[in-house]
Amino acid sequence: MLAVALAQGLVLPETAQAGRPVEISAEGLEPGAYPIEISGPGGTEVVTLVTTENGGRLAWTPDAPGRYVLTLFAPGAKYRAELEVAPPPPPVDLEADGLRIGPRLWPLPPGDWLAPLETPDAVYLAQRGAPLVLAFPRGGERGPLYAFYPHLPVEGLREGPEVALQGGGVWPLAGLPPDRPYAGAWSTLEPLHVLAQYWRDQGVAARLPAGPGGYRPYWSYLAEDPALLDDRDLAAWGRDLLRRGHRPELVWGEGARAWSDRWQAAARRADEATARRLVEALLRYAPLHPGAAAFFAEQAERFEAAGDSVAALRLRTLARQAEAQLPVLRAEGLERALATLALAYLALVLVLSVRYLPAQRRSLADWGGVWGSWVRNPIRRLRYLLFAHAGWGERLLAALLFFAAVAVLWLWGGVRGFEAEAVRSPLDRATLVGAGFEAWPAGPERAALRAYAALPGGAVDPRAFEGAAPLAFVEALRYRLTGDPQALLAAYRAEAVYPPVRAALGLGEDAWSEAYRAAGVERLGTPRARDLCRAYLIGSVRQLGVQPTRSLEALGWSTGTAWALLVALTVWAVLHLWVLLLPRPRGTVRAAGTLARGFELLVPGSTSFGKGWGVVLLLVAAYGAVRWILGDPAGGGLWLAAAYLPHLVLWYGEVHR
Repeated sequence: MLAVALAQGLVLPETAQAGRPVEISAEGLEPGAYPIEISGPGGTEVVTLVTTENGGRLAWTPDAPGRYVLTLFAPGAKYRAELEVAPPPPPVDLEADGLRIGPRLWPLPPGDWLAPLETPDAVYLAQRGAPLVLAFPRGGERGPLYAFYPHLPVEGLREGPEVALQGGGVWPLAGLPPDRPYAGAWSTLEPLHVLAQYWRDQGVAARLPAGPGGYRPYWSYLAEDPALLDDRDLAAWGRDLLRRGHRPELVWGEGARAWSDRWQAAARRADEATARRLVEALLRYAPLHPGAAAFFAEQAERFEAAGDSVAALRLRTLARQAEAQLPVLRAEGLERALATLALAYLALVLVLSVRYLPAQRRSLADWGGVWGSWVRNPIRRLRYLLFAHAGWGERLLAALLFFAAVAVLWLWGGVRGFEAEAVRSPLDRATLVGAGFEAWPAGPERAALRAYAALPGGAVDPRAFEGAAPLAFVEALRYRLTGDPQALLAAYRAEAVYPPVRAALGLGEDAWSEAYRAAGVERLGTPRARDLCRAYLIGSVRQLGVQPTRSLEALGWSTGTAWALLVALTVWAVLHLWVLLLPRPRGTVRAAGTLARGFELLVPGSTSFGKGWGVVLLLVAAYGAVRWILGDPAGGGLWLAAAYLPHLVLWYGEVHR
């Protein structure tokens, strides 16, 4: 509270309130004790002010409102001042039905409401576990009501006024950070939704209150009924999303269903105009929210049924463009690919074993047989491996299938590791703000992601990601930080369709360029979801010499098991390479008996392995078998039929040739 000199030697506050202490001080007086006569509505009283060389202070509490005259008596002089004392504020009480301030009751829904914090200007109230602090007018009048929306759920209110947040942080209400995304659980927005609905039903307010200056963060809009948001609200919601670090190029995790399902349901129930408004907002600012592909397809059909084929075409096209920002590789698809390759490889090994095992036995008959030769003459045994009796084309095919399976196994582990990181906060909220990437493979690509996450206010050194792979977002980020036109050209050469670079070169914009421009957010260097996956996999390749089992451990294996598997795969890979160099033993003839023919009948393409194209039938059959095993007998049966029909014709011709 500001102080002002009202008379020589006597200093009083500008305002005072009955029942609250008033500080009386003196300046410029000699040290000593000075009586002060105070006359007011309740009569006259005398208090004593003791001063020292540094002045003096006295706390006095007026009992009643009104005008008070204070007279300080000093040797040879007296000093007079007047003070207007306002009435005491109305009492504040948190009742079962709401917050009562004097005669006014503000209705509140049931909840874990904290004790009100009273200040001379307002009464602050918060619900524990919700990101909201309400500020009620102190006098109890209807007056302006406003709110503060912290970026974390509230745990307590303190003098200041300050708010204690979940996790231990304490912030002044007037100094809440304007650039942080919401970091609490999405379920903590439910109390805001309940409050908004309750106040609408009670006729208190149609919407949640805005903060001082009319500003509201995006999570306050997520708590509202989406159907009540107009174009201005949705634009403000989207701008705040971008300004707080959320990006339409990144993916919202399943946790976002807490709000996205409500928005989708509102669009389905609403009239066509409202539905278009909500669809456009989601497409513009959060196109990769949970269930977005099915939702946009459904709404496109709705628009087309309403006779607006142009809007339906636009929605389908932009939804496909949004999906194109997702990683190309998915763990589920790689798992199927690995199962297909492994099954094809095992089938090939089985056919070759039946086909050439008799020839191997003849070659090793004088050296202890297939097993005894390992003891009697292991060097000769290595010369007569089973695959050494196969044709060179068959050996090459087996090696290629094995190495392809190993590569897919590594990719599967790498992508599984990336997907595990992508569902962690903050990446599961379509933002990199606050991401440390500690669990990511080290390398310049990780440094580039950290540099982007630190923008716009953090200190960023482009030298930290020198030597990074030529990814478009990395080079665009380098251009953004250094202004070097060569970096912009490198970004274009790396990926000519990267939208921020095309816009920077004046080659056209995409559907999201205007959203960035309206929010005043720089887009250059923004990584897409697919870029994050690429950066993770490239970092994993760089770390192969340091953490060779990283991808295997990402699949759930322990370190010991991963090392054992790595050693086994390495030994088997060396044997395949060794077999490719061995000459085929003379006189090798493949078995043509009933057993060998039977196995060839079971394995599609087996009659043409040596020619190379038989592997196509083998892979088609393996894929069909995998789909059948995974619960899709109809689709799997079609693939199996496509493999077996030509195979049976070829097998019959081979047998009766």
